[in-house]
Amino acid sequence: MAPITVALDWTPNTNHTGFYVARNKGFYKDAGLEVQILSPHQDEYKTTPGSRLVDGSATFACVPSESVISYHTWPNAGKPKIVAVAALLQSNQSAIVTLKSSGIERPAQLDGKKYASYAARYESRIVQQMIRADGGCGDYVETTPPMLGIWDTLLNGSADATWVFLPWEGVAAQRANIPLNTFKLEDFGIPYCYSPVLAAQPSTLASQPDTVRSFLAATAQGYEWAAAHPAEAAALLCAEVAADAAAPG
Repeated sequence: MAPITVALDWTPNTNHTGFYVARNKGFYKDAGLEVQILSPHQDEYKTTPGSRLVDGSATFACVPSESVISYHTWPNAGKPKIVAVAALLQSNQSAIVTLKSSGIERPAQLDGKKYASYAARYESRIVQQMIRADGGCGDYVETTPPMLGIWDTLLNGSADATWVFLPWEGVAAQRANIPLNTFKLEDFGIPYCYSPVLAAQPSTLASQPDTVRSFLAATAQGYEWAAAHPAEAAALLCAEVAADAAAPG
């Protein structure tokens, strides 16, 4: 069995359902693969998925699309230029959000407000440009709380806005009856492609092409099965989410 390690970009959520389905249903095993899935909960996000690619602790990593660009534009020539090999989503499903109760109904109103940041390389400039595109100055306060607690900072009022995935935190807010204002980048003239993407090192693609193809085919089978059996896939994912939450950090 060929060993494969996948580093997730967040704790297990709907974006990752296909990986867990493929492992649970034996699609990886049938392809001759032994797949380990790494959640950032394991080290409280001290190591990014992109860094796991670079240090060799992951074969594949889920990363924001702009992370791939970032690895290609660092002045340090020694950094590997990681490659996106697949998209997990067909379109952008993320947005900057505020609580409806905050009264912040447009990006321009974020001037002077607190934005809880993931400290990604391009993030602050993207948020700034969104505010400016809506007629604001782009002058906001950027805070960097512990990554896995960012959503909570919005809920407890220590931040006014943050960036979330609508099919995850957005649904969680809906289920908790917490109305949100959502600002999607494309609605304010900022082109933003599907994200996250699945990335790998070029050396992996060159040295293990058959393993890469087998992994991508089995993973696609997992996502297709999830789409055809949503209730069972959701139950499977819920079990993985619970297991991850219970695991020691």
